[in-house]
Amino acid sequence: MQRESAFAVKPQTPRLRSFVLLAYALTWALLGPWFYAFNVVYHDRIPIWLWALAPLAFVGGWGPSIAALIVTARAGGGAVRRLVGSMAMWRVPARWYLVTFALPPLVTAASVLVVDRGPATLRQFDLGAALANIPIAYAIALPFGPLGEELGWRGFALPRLLSRFGPVGASLLLGGLWTFWHVPMMLWSPGASMPSFMSLSITSVVIYMVQITAETALMTLLFLRTNKSVLLAIGAHVAFNTAHAVLFGGLPRLAPEQLRAVYLVNVALLAILGLISLGWLAARPVRPTAA
Repeated sequence: MQRESAFAVKPQTPRLRSFVLLAYALTWALLGPWFYAFNVVYHDRIPIWLWALAPLAFVGGWGPSIAALIVTARAGGGAVRRLVGSMAMWRVPARWYLVTFALPPLVTAASVLVVDRGPATLRQFDLGAALANIPIAYAIALPFGPLGEELGWRGFALPRLLSRFGPVGASLLLGGLWTFWHVPMMLWSPGASMPSFMSLSITSVVIYMVQITAETALMTLLFLRTNKSVLLAIGAHVAFNTAHAVLFGGLPRLAPEQLRAVYLVNVALLAILGLISLGWLAARPVRPTAA
């Protein structure tokens, strides 16, 4: 079987190019100026009129999903219904739900263990406090990233990249696209992409790109093993974005140097897991059913 038929979606490069350009344009044109004004120009004295522009900034944050819907709508034939329907694909083996929501905080916990060279900090872990932190952490994270992005990155872009480049190439390319879509956040909103304790530099961008690409590789494996469930991709995005908040909610406050070290180790562990995922997919390709 040829690679083009292995993933049941034709490459359709012009449509993919249109999606990427529109996703970047919406976010950079609508969200970028908001971040610049909010964090660079006005700081803690925000004029009322700027809040009136918040809905436009919110639309900008949803650039990938909105772009996917616009480009898909041009195809007609129920394509939008099928794309949106991938967000309701919940009937997948229970083990993948466990992987989706447990893996990110477990990797963070392993990072704390490595940094401490033992369980000294983790012995103080309060499971109840961490679990109590989940609802608010998920509620805050869900609309600002996962819902606004995953219909685009995993629902639209990934199947088309897979059909042309396979899982390894698709993950690397999508990791790069996803990383540099965050440029306005990197420039003008510390903490909205890269951690706020990391100053913007070539080194910090490379580290962040490794993190995003590793998460992309893991999410490619999840996507294919769950027959292209965007619902699980949204869940994984939420879990990655909240892993530190959830785990640290059950730990004593860590010093800034500990936080930095935990983040760097976390990126290294994710990179290892991402490479394992890509190796697994290259050796044992998954052939999901047609869309």
